[in-house]
Amino acid sequence: MEPLGQLRRPLEIAPRERPYTTIASLPKNSTSLAVRAVDGGADAIMLNIEGDDNSHPSHFGSYDLHDVYINDVISTVSVPCGIFVGGARLLTEEYWERIMSSNFSFVEMYAHQMPTFVLSDSRVKKISAVSTGYILEQVKQLSAMDGIEAIDMATVPHQMLGAPFSVLDYATLGVVTGLAVKPVLLRTQKRLARTDIDRVVALGVRGLVVDPCILSGADEAYKDEIASLAPRGVLAEGQ
Repeated sequence: MEPLGQLRRPLEIAPRERPYTTIASLPKNSTSLAVRAVDGGADAIMLNIEGDDNSHPSHFGSYDLHDVYINDVISTVSVPCGIFVGGARLLTEEYWERIMSSNFSFVEMYAHQMPTFVLSDSRVKKISAVSTGYILEQVKQLSAMDGIEAIDMATVPHQMLGAPFSVLDYATLGVVTGLAVKPVLLRTQKRLARTDIDRVVALGVRGLVVDPCILSGADEAYKDEIASLAPRGVLAEGQ
């Protein structure tokens, strides 16, 4: 394992050598799943804490309950690691500093839950998740903010999680990618076919955040499920 102080690796979204970035949001904060995700082609790993009622069951719990597992993932994999901080607990500056004792490369939060002190923290890149209820002008303004690296479209209502990707989803992405200043990511809260991935990338989507809600839930299948969505897996099947 590498010393933790050397592990705040930079997150690059859609660099020239690949058509889009794949960020694996782990079903649980597990080193074995993180390794499987990287083997499947994930460009970055996202760990999770403070999940609310709409989160995957394994995303509940505080940083203090998960810190050993989190630091083990960061010290094991060779790709950037980030953290999604949910809304189950108010994020204070003191709590934020405990979280930042781990060497995360990026943090993701819903914009309505992200304190301004997180936005101004230069140690990590920030991804702003947007949900249902945000208006287009708000999304445009978020994408133009200094400190925001990307916008993650996570707008699927809970009752529609895991449904097939629709024409309306495609149209909404087209509107957002047309107005956003920063890169737009798509959280895979619906099932995407390969043709869907091609279409959203052609629209200008720069990356996928692989949500556990579309996966089988079997640990042994995780590598192949990530590969089916990552550029490496898509290209390999087409050969």
